[in-house]
Amino acid sequence: MDVSNGQRAFWMVLITSLAAPFFASVAAAVLTGVGAFFDFALPAPADKTLGETAVGAFIWSAFPATVAALALTPFVLQHGRYSWLAAAVAGVLAFTAASIIMPFGTADIQPLMPFFAFLAGLIAIIMRAVLIRAKVLQP
Repeated sequence: MDVSNGQRAFWMVLITSLAAPFFASVAAAVLTGVGAFFDFALPAPADKTLGETAVGAFIWSAFPATVAALALTPFVLQHGRYSWLAAAVAGVLAFTAASIIMPFGTADIQPLMPFFAFLAGLIAIIMRAVLIRAKVLQP
């Protein structure tokens, strides 16, 4: 039984809207935890635990993940897939737009925004690989 591109697009948006924020929260938890040991540039807020930081990252990143998925929907509707480059661009642009609309962090985190945008692009590429592996997208 073959899957239509409309079904692929529906599942791509749904899965990306939930799984990409999960990957973002794991990345935030890892960066915050590792930062405590190596004096990395991502300091943990004094009033938040590691779990609260991860949950906050999950909640904040749901909007850019959904925007990136919706931006990729025309590619999926037309071809049943999208390239890794399109995924990276959608992830970076969605993160950038979301960080302008909903700023987060303090002034000491602002110099790290290019790193976070790069991380958003990597998460979008990882999501593409997950969707291909799950046979939602065509290879």
